[in-house]
Amino acid sequence: MFIEAIITAIIVSIDGFFSGFAVGIKKTKINIKKLFIIATIPVIMAMPIMLIGNYVSEFINNKVANWIGFSLFIFLAISSYINIRKNKENIDYENNINLSNSIIIGFTIGIDSSISAFSLALMHHNPFITPFYFGITHGILIWLGNKLALSKKISKINLIEYLSPILFIIIAISKVI
Repeated sequence: MFIEAIITAIIVSIDGFFSGFAVGIKKTKINIKKLFIIATIPVIMAMPIMLIGNYVSEFINNKVANWIGFSLFIFLAISSYINIRKNKENIDYENNINLSNSIIIGFTIGIDSSISAFSLALMHHNPFITPFYFGITHGILIWLGNKLALSKKISKINLIEYLSPILFIIIAISKVI
């Protein structure tokens, strides 16, 4: 169960990598305080969702839970694709991401984390530990994406931004196989 939660957290956090990368392409830095805010929001959002999921899991058999997980991951793939298409950020005068955009990014990735966390809760993952996997992996991957974009002065990487929705579809299919 631990490995499944970590792999899910990493895949969900790929969006965070691309968020950090997109911000960095615009020469905008995510400082450690804003990164902490961004990474904390998914933890706060996922924990109560997992508690609900654990409660609901008592009334749902494994086959139904897998189909719910499938549906949620397909939704995440579509949502991730839409976010890629409309990703825009504002910067402040010091080229640091501002607080409001940090919170928006946090909530955006928090929604993905919460949906994934609900799916994991239906499979009886711990609702007090698992959300931290999402926060930690988001924090690391957002930081890496931002640093990569800032240090390499990369303007565009073709098609790699679509990795996240593709991986969500693969996870969705694995839920029903």
